[in-house]
Order: sequence, then structure tokens, then C-alpha cells
Amino acid sequence: MRMKRMDKRGFTLVELLVAMVVSGIVMTGIYSAFKNQQDSFIAQDQVAEVQQNLRAGLNFFTHELRMAGYDPDNAVSAGFTTATASTVGFSFVADNDGIDNDNADGDDDTTTGVDEANEMNQVQYELFDDGGDGDTDLVRSVYGGDKVVIAENIENIQFYYTLADGTQTLAPGSLGDIRAVTVSILARADRPDKNYTHSGTYPPKFGAEWVPTNDNYRRRFQIIRINCRNMGL
Repeated sequence: MRMKRMDKRGFTLVELLVAMVVSGIVMTGIYSAFKNQQDSFIAQDQVAEVQQNLRAGLNFFTHELRMAGYDPDNAVSAGFTTATASTVGFSFVADNDGIDNDNADGDDDTTTGVDEANEMNQVQYELFDDGGDGDTDLVRSVYGGDKVVIAENIENIQFYYTLADGTQTLAPGSLGDIRAVTVSILARADRPDKNYTHSGTYPPKFGAEWVPTNDNYRRRFQIIRINCRNMGL
């Protein structure tokens, strides 16, 4: 009985080429899907980052601005101290926040000192390049002290004031007449995305549109109106 000989021919060159082409197509598809998912993740991460940064800064600012002029005992002259298109400052009584805000007791310790009755807190918000890197941030200072970053990478901001008689202006003649502040704010992502080219413009509440550079940064724009419920009482 003759045994069947083993076939040792292997693969032909054509078969190898076909296998290589098919493998290349499959690998290209896998890489393309991976690249698309990676780009989508980067875009979503940047959008979430800039939105969270903007929301956190505005929430803090809004909460404090609503306190402008708060003086339940009419013991101090609380109210707006500065009101321009790019800077807003105001004061309010804060004698129950656990912080010696105005250091009226002279102990030179505003972090652990004791609150005084009708103690005043005076704050100011503006744009400032905190890191010296050319990127401006929304910062907060107390009694003209150190500027603390509230929201990073804020490219532009505008404060637009509504007065007691209903008129609106960028430069109130009488700070005591302010009843509301409309804030237009433009935030930018921290990192560029080479697959994205910015081309948008943004209209603040008053004046010409903001036209950022056509670069690779994603941006978010928001306008909010904050009523100063303690002013005019």
C-alpha cells in the first residue's frame, strides 16, 4: 500500500500578495477607526474642560456679585466701588463667614481672625495674565490684595450695567444706581487641536463682535444677567 505524499508546495506569490493587500485594508480600517475615536475624545475633552472652567468661574462670580450692597443694618456704605467695561468691584457685609475680611481688629491675620460686627468685604474682578504666559484669566482680589485666579484662559469679558431708571451703560455715572450687571465672557481651551480650525465670532451684549484669531483653539461664549438684589434697598 502506497502512502500519500505530503504536499510541500506552500503559498504562491500571488496568494501572499493578496493576503498582504487584505491585511493592509483591515489594518487601515482599524487605524482609521482608532484615530477617529481618539480625535473625538480629544474634542469632547477640550469642550468639557472649557465649559467646566467657564461654569465654575461664573458660578463663583455670580454668587458673590448678588451680595453687592448687602448691609442688613445699614451700618456701612456697601455697594459698587468700581464699574467699567472690563473691571467690577463691590463691597458687602460679611460678618458671619468665619473670615476676618477687613482686619478691623488689627491682628493682621485675615484667615483666622474673628469676624467683627458689620464687617465689610470688598472684592474686585478683572482679567489678568496671572502666569505671564500671554493668556488672561478671570481673577479676584480682596481689598486690592493678591489676584487669585477664578477661571483660566478667559480671552475677553464685558460688564454692561443696568441702572435704576432702566438705562444700560458700560460706564455708570453713579455707582449707587446700578441694579444689574450683564456679563459677556469668552473662554478658550487650554490646548490647541491641530485637527480643528476656529472661525467663529462672538457678539457681546454691547458693541462690536469679538473676532478671535483663526487658530486651533476651541472656545465657548456666554452672556448672563445678574440682578444685584441688595442695591437700592
